[in-house]
Amino acid sequence: MWLAGLARLFRAEFTENAGELDRTRTDVEAALACFRQVGDCWGQSEALPLRARLRQYDGDLDGALADLRDARSLAQEFGSLSLADTVFGDLRWIDLHIRRGDTDLVIALIDSARQRALRARAPAMRLLVDAWEAGFRVRIGELERARELLDIAERDLPDDIPFPGDHARTLIGTARASFRLRTGDPTGAQRALTMAYAAALRTRDLPILALVAVHTAALADALELPHQAAVRLGAASRLRGTHDRTDPQVRDLTRSVRAALGADSFAAAYGKGWELDHRKAVTEADPARLSRDRRTR
Repeated sequence: MWLAGLARLFRAEFTENAGELDRTRTDVEAALACFRQVGDCWGQSEALPLRARLRQYDGDLDGALADLRDARSLAQEFGSLSLADTVFGDLRWIDLHIRRGDTDLVIALIDSARQRALRARAPAMRLLVDAWEAGFRVRIGELERARELLDIAERDLPDDIPFPGDHARTLIGTARASFRLRTGDPTGAQRALTMAYAAALRTRDLPILALVAVHTAALADALELPHQAAVRLGAASRLRGTHDRTDPQVRDLTRSVRAALGADSFAAAYGKGWELDHRKAVTEADPARLSRDRRTR
C-alpha cells in the first residue's frame, strides 16, 4: 500500500509539471488515501501541498490553507526538513497569502524565507525569494524596493547554476517585466520576458511557462492588443492545466481585457488559447510573437 501511494504521488507530481491536472487530482487523492491507510506522515506531508495548489486554482483558499497547515503539522512528526526544502515550503505559503491578500503576513514570510535560504547557503534559493518579493512589491506599488531586489538578483545569479537556476531566471524576468510595465516601458518589459521565456523553456516545467504566458498577456494588454492578451490568458490556462481563479494578476488582467473586448469576444479569444495543445500553447507564450501581431494589426 505504501509503494502504491508513493507511485501515485510521483505520478501526480509529474502530471502537475506536465499540465495534466485532471490526472493529478486523481493521483493525489489516491496517494493521500494510501498514506493515511498505512499511517505514513511523510507521504501525507508531501501530497497535501500539491492538493493545496489545486485548491488554490479552484478558488478554495480556505481548503488550501488547511492542507498546508496539516502538512506542516505532519512534518513535525518525523523531524525537520532540510533548510532548502523548508524554503520551498515557505514559497507555497507566500503564494497562498498573496492570493488571500494578507500583505503584512506575506512580508513576514518573505523575510523568514530569506533568512532560511541564507542559512542554507543556497544562493539560487535566496534569489527565488528575492524574485517573489520583487513581483509582490511591484504589485503593491513599492517600486524602489522592487528595483533594488531585481538589480541584486540579476547581479548575483550565476550563469551556471542548475536547478533551480532557470526557475529563478524566469521569476526574475517576469518580475522585471512587471516593473517595466508599471514604469511605462513596454519595450523593456518585452526584453525581460524574452529572457524569462528562454529560461522557462529550459525548465521543461509547464506551470512556469504558464507564468510567462500570463505576463505576456499583461504586455499585450499594455500594448492595446486585447484579443492577443485574451488568447495568452487562455494559453496560460492550457499550460497550467486549469483555470486559475485566485491569482491576483490573472484576475485583474481578465477584468481589464474583458472590459476592452466585451464578454462574448473575450470568451471566444480565451477559448482559442484554452483549446490549444501544449506544444502550440508553449509557442503562444513567446513574447516575440507580439511584435508580429503588432505589425499585422
